[in-house]
Amino acid sequence: MSDIRHLTPLVLGDENENEDGWRRDGKGNGERRLQLRAPRDPNGTRQKLLDAGFAEIRRAGVEGASIANIIEIAGVTKGALYHHFRSKSQLANAVIDECLPAYVDETWLDALAFEEDVLPALMKQVDQLGTAQAPKILDHGCPLARLASGADDMDDATRKRVDSVYRYWRRGLAGHISRSQFAKYIRTDIQASSVAEFIMAILHGYLSRPPVLRGSEVHAAFAGEYARYLSSLRP
Repeated sequence: MSDIRHLTPLVLGDENENEDGWRRDGKGNGERRLQLRAPRDPNGTRQKLLDAGFAEIRRAGVEGASIANIIEIAGVTKGALYHHFRSKSQLANAVIDECLPAYVDETWLDALAFEEDVLPALMKQVDQLGTAQAPKILDHGCPLARLASGADDMDDATRKRVDSVYRYWRRGLAGHISRSQFAKYIRTDIQASSVAEFIMAILHGYLSRPPVLRGSEVHAAFAGEYARYLSSLRP
């Protein structure tokens, strides 16, 4: 029976590995050592790359995003990146398809999901933008708006992907507004999709201002007019 003191971590890819995930090591006067296989987590690595890609694309846009920065942020090798994504373009597409809808859900839509009257919840989201409870992801503006600002430099397929996220947000928000219309909390003589589009534009406009230019007075003025608009939606 092998001495447990001789157990050391397995070097991945070792040709002496046996079918149980152990290997022989002939080092040390012919002694046999057994080494354990280091655990692999491909899904975790892919998620790290997506998160890092999201952060870098938010900072620099698709064209300006640096592969070196993404690798450094994710804490992985270049080989690991290209194992999951063949190119920066493929990584960018995955960020748009997976990270941006999740951002829309978590930041803007989830809080409305179980509200019959969505207007107070919509107002609360804006009120929080001027407090410590504001989502950290909005510190440097709306990630979707930041990405869309480089639309002129995108190929047609990428632009369509970004537009699909906007449509996803508009469709979700319009659905919540329609529910409140059905419950008689919002006027029924307005189009829910048009209201959703206008609200998205208002939020983008405010969040496009650098944080240093979004002081308490600016936020108070914005929140006041936003409240006035929401009140105009009442029956």
